[in-house]
Amino acid sequence: MFSVSFRAFFCSIILLLTTCIARAQTAPSEAELNVFYDQLNAYRTERYQPLPDLEALQLPSTFSGADLQALHLTDRHIVRVDLVYTAFRLNPTFNQRQLNLSRIRNLAAGVPGLLQDESVTWTLVEQTGCNSPAACQPFFHGFVVYVARHATAATSRADLDSLTRKLRLLEKKHPKASKKAQGKKVACNLPTTRFSNRQMARRLRRLYHCSQRDAQLVKFELRVAANGTIQTVKVQPTGKPLCTTELEEAIRKSVVFSSGFPINRKMFPFIAKGAIRLPIGPFQLLGEADMGFTNFALPDSAARLYRVFLKKKNKQHKNDYCEARITKKGELLAAADTAADELALPPDANVVTRVMQRHPEWSKEVVVTDVTGSMFPYTYDLLAWLQLSALEDEKTFVFFNDGNDQPDKDKRVGKTGGLYHVKTDSYEAIKSKLIETMKAGGGGDAPENDAEALLYAQQLTAAPDSTDLILIADNYTFPRDAKLLKNTTAHVRIILCGVHDYINPKYLALARKHNFSLHTIEGDIENLSKLLEGETITIQGQQYLVTKDGFKLVQKT
Repeated sequence: MFSVSFRAFFCSIILLLTTCIARAQTAPSEAELNVFYDQLNAYRTERYQPLPDLEALQLPSTFSGADLQALHLTDRHIVRVDLVYTAFRLNPTFNQRQLNLSRIRNLAAGVPGLLQDESVTWTLVEQTGCNSPAACQPFFHGFVVYVARHATAATSRADLDSLTRKLRLLEKKHPKASKKAQGKKVACNLPTTRFSNRQMARRLRRLYHCSQRDAQLVKFELRVAANGTIQTVKVQPTGKPLCTTELEEAIRKSVVFSSGFPINRKMFPFIAKGAIRLPIGPFQLLGEADMGFTNFALPDSAARLYRVFLKKKNKQHKNDYCEARITKKGELLAAADTAADELALPPDANVVTRVMQRHPEWSKEVVVTDVTGSMFPYTYDLLAWLQLSALEDEKTFVFFNDGNDQPDKDKRVGKTGGLYHVKTDSYEAIKSKLIETMKAGGGGDAPENDAEALLYAQQLTAAPDSTDLILIADNYTFPRDAKLLKNTTAHVRIILCGVHDYINPKYLALARKHNFSLHTIEGDIENLSKLLEGETITIQGQQYLVTKDGFKLVQKT
């Protein structure tokens, strides 16, 4: 069920129209509307289900403003619009595109500036679960508009009060960590295979006889039991022709692990990720071979017992290796998970904790984080991670609130303000500065001043031209000031919060343009800048097309 009737929403649009005529923008031309439409995300699903974490407003395809009730939108903003319809066609000549364009034009006429608002994500959703007029009748047809509240001084105070209560609860349950409470170091070795990468590639070449010979890099994932037996093989789609079933079977027969993941004299099940360069030639190489492993990880059950860190080979180690520390029944991770569950936070509420634990090598990076109202659960997670894991050295944090509560109309790109920083190894000092930032402002509209904050953080460092920054950002809203990063030399790792459906293509485009990396609770997304226009890439189960303007979702699982 949708949380609010769109009848009220449309009347509110009419109300806004009457008060905002002076700001009304010219309706888009037919050419502009077609360009806009061609860049929309689009996927197919059996039956549309609204997102559970946002307030959804339903606008049926037959909407009319004559008999609708008013809904005031002065305290909320649109973050996403889904245009939903069915694939079934009674008339083969029916033109769904033209109908969709007409519907978008009508909605744009009612909400001036909606098509120009870069913070709004648009998606076309085609439902495939019906094949007759009668069967399709119960299916929803029309717009689903997702909204979020405007942050105000009152909502900021409420968020701050809630945050401090939750932190007191966490600090009472888990006293401050000391720098020595990192867990005892234990023996750890990476899983080994009975064959070398070169031998596995040769075996695969003999077993894989697919007639499709397109050159491509194929990623795969194996789930392996504690005794080394491969349980599942999953090949990720690449957008190019591929005999997936045959390749998965060939991988299963080519890879033989000697055991499970050996840690502290015990064997654990594990997940292995790898890549294959197709077609496999007799002498072609991918590093050492056309087939190799890129990552090993423990399942959650084992990760609660041991913190495992994968290390690259160096002068002391000829090969990649691992380090592990035993936890008190996974105190760090379990505490964060338990707190999140108790507080009914979003599914990825501990994404900051997970990413930071996944990358212990990020010890010197400057952390830049949005502390506006939309980021409240993740602000808590950042402080929970800091409270439960002691900092070894001083670290710089930059917090921003998008302008210290100044009116949205007065905000200027590059001069919005609301930036605060602290350099310390003290959890209390970091918490104090974050709370000071939240008290000064809660945000307001959807887009924030992330780029301004990144450039501010870059200038705080001794070597601004080679700064490494971590940005904790909201996947649903895109910065209003991204163009400020045009000439940046910083390397930015973006932790995306709120990735419950798919990654915002605008963040993918930003990362590709500036060679940034993206990090979600599921994994890391790197090297997007190497992709060429026209390529299709699968990222965490979703397929995206690289366009001249960025990325667009073309298939959703």
